[in-house]
Amino acid sequence: MLGLDGSHGVVLAADLNVTHATVALCDLAGRPLAEAVHELRLTDGPEPVLAWVEQRWRHLLHAAGVETGRVLGLGVGVPGPVDVATGRVVHHTPALPGWRDHPLRDHLERRFGVVCVVDNDANAMALGEYHAEQPGSSPLLFVKVATGIGAGMVVDGHVLRGADGAEGDLGHVRIASPEDGPLCVCGARGCLAASASGRALARALREQGEDVPDSRSVVELALTGHAEATRLVREAGLVIGDVLATAVSLLNPRVLALGGDLVLVQDHFVGAVRERLYQRTQPHAARGLRVVASSLGDRAGVVGAARLALEEVLSAEAVDRALAGRRQPVP
Repeated sequence: MLGLDGSHGVVLAADLNVTHATVALCDLAGRPLAEAVHELRLTDGPEPVLAWVEQRWRHLLHAAGVETGRVLGLGVGVPGPVDVATGRVVHHTPALPGWRDHPLRDHLERRFGVVCVVDNDANAMALGEYHAEQPGSSPLLFVKVATGIGAGMVVDGHVLRGADGAEGDLGHVRIASPEDGPLCVCGARGCLAASASGRALARALREQGEDVPDSRSVVELALTGHAEATRLVREAGLVIGDVLATAVSLLNPRVLALGGDLVLVQDHFVGAVRERLYQRTQPHAARGLRVVASSLGDRAGVVGAARLALEEVLSAEAVDRALAGRRQPVP
């Protein structure tokens, strides 16, 4: 029997969110050797954020006593549509101003001298959840509900990708009239995210005089028993459940995993999604479906980003490149 020597090298992973980031150092079996969560604002732009990511990664290496030369790959998840072939954000999104077409992958590859994989954060979370907690549960549909709303799907261990990097853009499904619906950050009216995202709920609570700057603050308020915050979280679950009923009928997943901030209010949010989903879905489409909160929680994105790197590092093509020679990292 052959087994993988996980100590041969390491990979670096980063899950970048709108207001915070998780960075990790993992061995080749995907086991975390070091991990940290920091506040971060993607609105600062790609160059300062990528410089920050590099600094945090090098700090993890130093703290763990791992030489840079043992790094074999990098994985990064970002909250926007990504062309995985080029490692670039392909469309403008309010969460990533100035990031469109920036050479994220190329920049990090030059700095570390190894391969880098960049993908949408929901895809990374879906991959992390599948391999770490739900192996064999294919297809798996992962839905992230935080500042925005996105989805990723894993089929037989591989992320299901669209033609132009726009797969899983669930938050911009229209659920209301473009004339009467609430205004979304994308500039359109009636999008799901404009009514049911953490950003939308925070805005609704601020209009009522509450000090709620972001989606995590909505969750914290709801967990204290705040009546209006709890009601809004439950209403968001019902609305999202309506949309997911269509997704379940179309895709027939084995597992629907829910992640992101709002999932922390499990009884109200996850319960509402499950309730509406089963009301709106034909029995044969939902017969074997399991609707669960992500077992990895906030770690799903960074676990998935590490997995993205590992799949590239351990691929046959990557092994061939490694045997042919290796680029030198920047000191």
